[in-house]
Amino acid sequence: MTRTVAVVGLGQMGRSALGILLDRLPDTQFVALDRSEEAVRHAESLAPERVTGRIADVSKGEVDLTGVDAVVNLTGPFFAGSDAVARAALAAGAAYVDICDDVEGTEAILALDDEAKKAGLPLITGAGLSPGVSNWMASRLLDAHPTADGVQVVWLVHESDPGGLAPLRHMLHMAVSTCPVYREGKWEQSAGFVPSTAASYAFPEPHGVIEAYDTAHPEPVTLSRHYPQLTYASCKGTLRPAWANAAFSTLGRIGFGHTDVTVDIDGTQVEPAEFLWKLMWARYNRKPEKQPSASSAVLVQALAGQEVLGSLAITDDAPMSRTTGLGAAVAAVVLLDHGALPGAWGPEALRWDVALPLYEDILVSLAGEGSRITRVQPTPAA
Repeated sequence: MTRTVAVVGLGQMGRSALGILLDRLPDTQFVALDRSEEAVRHAESLAPERVTGRIADVSKGEVDLTGVDAVVNLTGPFFAGSDAVARAALAAGAAYVDICDDVEGTEAILALDDEAKKAGLPLITGAGLSPGVSNWMASRLLDAHPTADGVQVVWLVHESDPGGLAPLRHMLHMAVSTCPVYREGKWEQSAGFVPSTAASYAFPEPHGVIEAYDTAHPEPVTLSRHYPQLTYASCKGTLRPAWANAAFSTLGRIGFGHTDVTVDIDGTQVEPAEFLWKLMWARYNRKPEKQPSASSAVLVQALAGQEVLGSLAITDDAPMSRTTGLGAAVAAVVLLDHGALPGAWGPEALRWDVALPLYEDILVSLAGEGSRITRVQPTPAA
């Protein structure tokens, strides 16, 4: 029987995921949903015989997923805590995957655990790069090091292209949100992207030693939930070049990170983040020679107290939209082919021993041997 997968949200990450899924699931039909007619038409053009487009605005609850077997949700930003697509998936009897990278959105999906179990359906949240591949790497390390009682996740992003508005909103939101840190079985709330939380980590070349800061990502939430032996779980992050960390932190705190505030400009209500996004694009487009440069990387450490037992890192010389879209596509393939227990879970609920090799296989096919998952020296930088 032919399966049907809905891809909701057709921005850079959604297009990336859809392209990979079309290649990896040749016998599957797809429904592509977005509020932009242009985005929907582009998705249909990728494979007219296999992709059916629908105009839908998730923010208005316009989500009809009748007839689909699985849903891949890439609509952001997720910090608004919307569970509209997940509820539409439950109503349609469809399995669900999203790339949520905010604590608020993660908690909204996990709150549907009882409903998902009653429906006999899995809802997987946070299946991108970080969170997502980072959680699978943590699962692999915890399996290899049964005495580990802690996990440290560190992500790195460098993008010269201003990208999409949703990722920018997410970045600014992290600067004004507290970061959950799981320590000694208790939750601490740490400030995001401030020097007081800085620590140094050794990434594979070409990155080398970097400084990263506490980040409001949901890995600690789902990792501590899935692995009760953990007494520590934290996520740190950094932007390249290094000055961008202080810049985004400052911008977020002076108002660009607050979505509940708009500014009246000649009778038009303007969201600060949207103005900043358009300003960044205007400056980018004025460059005489636009030479986009990008890289993304994630380092995960398994800890026993302060001792690093093992580390894994993944690097890719591409925008985070590719690595995140790839994570979503892999999660969807693994969910369709191997299933997951009914209920609401983080990406740890998917088989990491299937997901990680598949992710690396596709990544190498897209980017070459330089982009892959590698072991790094199990010693943190001084």
